[in-house]
Amino acid sequence: MYDLYGDCLSFDTTFKTNRYNLPFAPFVGITGHSQNCLFACSIIQNESTDTFKWLFETFLHCMGGKSPVTIITDEGAGMKSAIPMVFPNCVHRRCLFHIKKKSEEKCPRTFAAHENLHADFSDIIHNSLTEGEFEMLWPDMIQRYGIQKISYFNIMWKKRRRFVPVYFKKNFFPFIHSTARSEGTNAIFKDNITSTHSVICFLEEYERISHNIQDNEREQDSITRTTKPTFWSHSELEYQAASMYNRKIFYRFQKQLKFVVNLHVEEVVRNVRYEVYKTEMLAAKDFRQRRFVVDVNIQNQEFSCICGKFLKDGIVCSHVLRVLSHLNMSKLPEKYYIDRWRPKDTKDIRDRRFNVPAELTAGSQHLRYTLLSNRLNDMASDGASTNRKYLYVVGESERVQQRLDEMTKEDKAAEAEKTSVGPKNSEVPLTGPHPDGYGDNLQNPDVAISKGRPQSGRYKTFMETLRAKPKIHCSRCGSETHNISTCIVIADNVAKAQRQKSTQKRASGSMTAAKTDKPSGGRTKKSKTQSTTTTGDRD
Repeated sequence: MYDLYGDCLSFDTTFKTNRYNLPFAPFVGITGHSQNCLFACSIIQNESTDTFKWLFETFLHCMGGKSPVTIITDEGAGMKSAIPMVFPNCVHRRCLFHIKKKSEEKCPRTFAAHENLHADFSDIIHNSLTEGEFEMLWPDMIQRYGIQKISYFNIMWKKRRRFVPVYFKKNFFPFIHSTARSEGTNAIFKDNITSTHSVICFLEEYERISHNIQDNEREQDSITRTTKPTFWSHSELEYQAASMYNRKIFYRFQKQLKFVVNLHVEEVVRNVRYEVYKTEMLAAKDFRQRRFVVDVNIQNQEFSCICGKFLKDGIVCSHVLRVLSHLNMSKLPEKYYIDRWRPKDTKDIRDRRFNVPAELTAGSQHLRYTLLSNRLNDMASDGASTNRKYLYVVGESERVQQRLDEMTKEDKAAEAEKTSVGPKNSEVPLTGPHPDGYGDNLQNPDVAISKGRPQSGRYKTFMETLRAKPKIHCSRCGSETHNISTCIVIADNVAKAQRQKSTQKRASGSMTAAKTDKPSGGRTKKSKTQSTTTTGDRD
């Protein structure tokens, strides 16, 4: 598989999945169906330059000396030094996701203090069309927001050629800006391997995952050959692409084709240069409006867009397709359908060392059984088509079976001879030839001692820890700006209740006074004083 898809590698060592506290280093590639494939993996003792140098040299030797064209990694100083030593002609790119994430963690107050800084920052990094545009906009952004003294922005400027996409638009990094494919592979291992598993169990899981990847690849090959895609425009160009591309790649191409309706084109020089731009409604959503220059050579049927998508991803962009439509060209020249994304030829890929089909040199008995079953099923289907073929296959199969029986007897005799010569010991030896051809049997390594107290889980960044903290909120009104003791709603309710109570008291007092002044039954009672006075006068 590396012979076909080893041009671009994703390499990441941020995952530790074993009880020995050792970094797991998978070599991940991209198949012709835009799926992940696993070329190799390693569990390394440390992340020094010497360790990575040994690892890359071993990988290069195992892959027949073929070096990758491009590689994307995380920010590791050791691998940064080792890659040019072992892969001198390989283009090394850093993971954009990790660098942007680190900028948000190191400068949270800066982004919070400037409303449009994050949108401007992302637009400059992701959407700059030329190196000159990026190198003009970045200093302008620093000056406009007054962030000259923020050290991490200065560090990013110095390292811009290691991660900013515009510096890699002429290099083949199909559909990737980060090491997300490596992290996706890590997640598969994490679902089935815990920290209590040994390296032997880990390798068994690696073998199972490799089988699944190959099964998925064969399934996608079958889907491409035996089914038809869902068409959108039913145009001649779309039918052509469906016949030239693997199914998943065709759907990526179809997205570009659909976006053509959102583009306008202007002729700069007839049949030489065109400018393509978004419709007014879509352009209004962008932080900056841009025009994409498409150069055309009608005689040689060549198209080149300033966005560089064809060089980076291997499929043409919507801007080129819009110019094709403007020129009334119903098909795309075949040279723009690269072999990497086309359906695979059914012929065998030969192993360089043994000159046999590469898939049959696999080290796993289970994998060999699966591959042989597939090949023999195809042979049986073809052999049953005519009686002549049937008799030929039966005759050859009897001859092959006789030879297999002879080889089985030879293997048993050799095994018996080893048993009789060697010391009698009921224990399984730790060294010796592996039954599946891996070399010496593997032994568990020593547990790596890390600095400080061992972590109980994955290391979390400051921003992840901050987001994980429970937010303070009011249990009365649900607001996150205060708690119940300082709740404005409660204070307002209390004040309102006091006002209502005061109003009720005043109303009650007025009613009592009114009742006292009102006469009862039309009679006036005499006061005690009046009664006393009357009595005195009588005397």
